[in-house]
Amino acid sequence: MLRLELPYSKSIANRVMVLRSLRGKALPEPDAHWSDDMHAMRRVLDAPLGKDGWRLAHAGPSGMAYRFGMAFWASQPGSKVVLCADNRLRARPIQALVDALRSQGAIIEPAELGWCIQGLRLPGGILEVDSRLSSQFASALTLVAETADNPLKIQWSSGMVSAPYWAMTQRLAQGQNLDWPPERDWSAAFVFLAAVGLRGMGIDLMGLSLDSLQGDAASMEWGPDLKFCVSGIDGGIRVESTPGVAVLASEPLPALPEWVVDFKGLPDLAMPAIVAAALQGRSGMASGLLTLNLKESPRLDATVHMLRALGCIAEQGPDWLRWTAPDGAGSQADLANESVVQRLELDCLDDHRMAFCAGLIALRRPVRLRHSAAVSKSFPDFWKEFSVFGPDIELV
Repeated sequence: MLRLELPYSKSIANRVMVLRSLRGKALPEPDAHWSDDMHAMRRVLDAPLGKDGWRLAHAGPSGMAYRFGMAFWASQPGSKVVLCADNRLRARPIQALVDALRSQGAIIEPAELGWCIQGLRLPGGILEVDSRLSSQFASALTLVAETADNPLKIQWSSGMVSAPYWAMTQRLAQGQNLDWPPERDWSAAFVFLAAVGLRGMGIDLMGLSLDSLQGDAASMEWGPDLKFCVSGIDGGIRVESTPGVAVLASEPLPALPEWVVDFKGLPDLAMPAIVAAALQGRSGMASGLLTLNLKESPRLDATVHMLRALGCIAEQGPDWLRWTAPDGAGSQADLANESVVQRLELDCLDDHRMAFCAGLIALRRPVRLRHSAAVSKSFPDFWKEFSVFGPDIELV
């Protein structure tokens, strides 16, 4: 059984780093399992003080470092920070968090490359934050709630996307034992779970727990739909293909029922899950996708593009996607026919999760992928670890 290395969960790691900073504890030193997002969080929290009394903190493309960093510095009395981000991130949602912090007295003003922040001790009380576009707004405020003069109660009467991530924040903020290193990353692991279903092989993924803080561990429930099963082993999980996965079949596979799934709680997994289903010849209807086009790339549009490149019929709305896979889409029988095998030209749009999707496609179709280095945002060694599945991919 192959044993593969996953990166640390950046969702847990970045929350732990914020809480450590708030509690006066040393930040952990980077090692080989750190992702770019973790480096960005540490960089923002450790921003040096300039001669003019202002700190310069650059989050780069990391939305987590940007949003958590804003709440962190706004809650530090006397702090003066210029918080910067790259072009794409500055266009992504953050105003709801700005409004919530301003209502607590923080001075936050727009700057050319981000925001100028002057912090203070938050007064606390009931704080309403619109979390329909990102649960990170509520998570950012929950992380700094312990610094407030009075209990800070976060409310979101309009609803919340990705609620499991906020639940993770609550559990970490309520705990006193901020262990390091954190769990390995379930959102990265899911790509390997899907690959097992496509390839019909087994792997061990170490550092994962069936009883995880991470909401993305719920992806185990998709095993029957995506042809994998998960079980616990000492120190990790074992992933195997479910009985009857005919990835080497010479006859066309029987039609599978439409897969209907709501991704509102786990939107980061929507793209690889949909692509994996389509590669197995399965059609479906996905909902809960409202925030995808507001991420590192327009992910909903990009997923539709990939599905159509695979020969699927795909239509989309603001928060949904329906796709119809062609008969035998991506099957081994099709790949044996040289006339249908063409190298797909794909661009992951500098988005790590769209790069993961391209990797899954390369298990069934030859791919040439541009901007493949985007995986370093969450999983720097992705292509090395994923190579055990034998993807036919040219990284440009």
